[in-house]
Amino acid sequence: MIAFHDPSALSPKRRVLCSSLNAQRIAARMVDDGTDCVSIVRTGNPLQPLRIIAECVDGADVELEMRLA
Repeated sequence: MIAFHDPSALSPKRRVLCSSLNAQRIAARMVDDGTDCVSIVRTGNPLQPLRIIAECVDGADVELEMRLA
């Protein structure tokens, strides 16, 4: 059984896909494509630590918010 609290137990590909840098890249692409507001929210789930939501979200779990200027 994999200990999900241990990031080294995840595959290298999953570590890249779950990274904050990847989430920021995807959010920036969504804004470039015309989405008015994109929020990156922490989930607390090690298999999907960040979720990108195509709307403005209020809360303590919001890591980053991008708005179309």
